[in-house]
Formats: sequence, structure tokens, C-alpha cells
Amino acid sequence: MMKFKKNLIRKILLFSLGVWIAAYGVAQAGQADSPKSIQLKIGTILASNEGKNFDPRLSAMKNQLNVFKYQSYQLLKEEAKVVLWKGNAAFEIPGGRSLTVTPQEYRDNRISLKVRLMKGDQPFLDTVVRLRNGGRFLLGGPAHETGVLILSIGASTR
Repeated sequence: MMKFKKNLIRKILLFSLGVWIAAYGVAQAGQADSPKSIQLKIGTILASNEGKNFDPRLSAMKNQLNVFKYQSYQLLKEEAKVVLWKGNAAFEIPGGRSLTVTPQEYRDNRISLKVRLMKGDQPFLDTVVRLRNGGRFLLGGPAHETGVLILSIGASTR
């Protein structure tokens, strides 16, 4: 009877060790797939119905911009930053605004970003967007001068 208990305990311990090793391997594999950092590229575009100008630097996103139905698009500012995974990157946006972007999740070749647009201490927007790795998301923003700001948010793993 004592030998049976020792064998049972040994089998339980070996099984537990096997489960722990398997779980550790899965956790390590998941970490290996997580990027170390993200390159963020933020463009600030002024969209208006004054004139019919289209900034040639925006040609790659012309089809996306047509959804907004404005006649004129001008790139006011473009900035790129590398941010560590789960870190924050802050961008100054015209009109006394700031944009904070935080990478949240990377799964199925898609990046989730927490996006927060502030005017002074007041939040204007606080949301999470999900885009494909290397993709871009256009976000209609606040009024500015004679039109509205559109934010182009791009992200790529590094």
C-alpha cells in the first residue's frame, strides 16, 4: 500500500511538472510574438471646403480621405516616434491639443492602440483603435481654423 502511494505521488508530481513546463513554454512563445517596440506615425491634416487643394504628400491615403467629403486636404504636421511596448508616446497637435498613444495588444498581425486626444486638461477623445501591422487609421477630429483636423495614426512593429 505504501509503495502504491509513493508511485501515485511521483506520477502526480511528474504530471504537475509537465503541465508547468508546458504552460511556461506557451507563455514564452506568446512573449516571443509580442513586439519590443512600435513605430508610431501621426499626421495632422486640415480638411476644409475652402478651395480644392489636395496636398500631394497625402496621395497614399486619398481614397481613405474621400470618406470625409471635404474639398481640400492639407498636411499640417507629420511626426514619427518609436515607443516601447505598453509605453506612451505624446504628440503635439495644432490648436493647443495633445495626443497620447499607448500600444495595448498585438494579436493576429493587428495592433491595438489606446488613443487619447486632449485640449489642455480636458479630454476630447479617449478610445482604443485596432489596425493591421503597418496600417493607418484616420480619425476625424476637432474643428480647426476654417475646417476640421483629421488625424492619421499609423503603427508598425519593430
